[in-house]
Amino acid sequence: MTQRRLLFVGHPDEAEISQWTYVRDLASQQGWETTRRFSPDLITCAIVTGDVLGGVCTPTEASTLHDVTASSIPCMSAGDALVRLFARGDVADATT
Repeated sequence: MTQRRLLFVGHPDEAEISQWTYVRDLASQQGWETTRRFSPDLITCAIVTGDVLGGVCTPTEASTLHDVTASSIPCMSAGDALVRLFARGDVADATT
């Protein structure tokens, strides 16, 4: 079986840090790998800060976001991930 990976893009602010931590912990509990390095063939979903989603980011973060979306990889905030990916306890439901 191919390893499933969540890509984290950006640096969460105070309001986002607990959600990012929770997403990372849930993913790990379900056997997912988390990373900050983009590799199109290995990433299943990207978790992105609100700033990056809003375009307030470094050129590297913007480039990574562009690459993620160009590769048709689902991209969402940590809060959305908690609802869309983990609501039923099955990350795969939202990425298939």
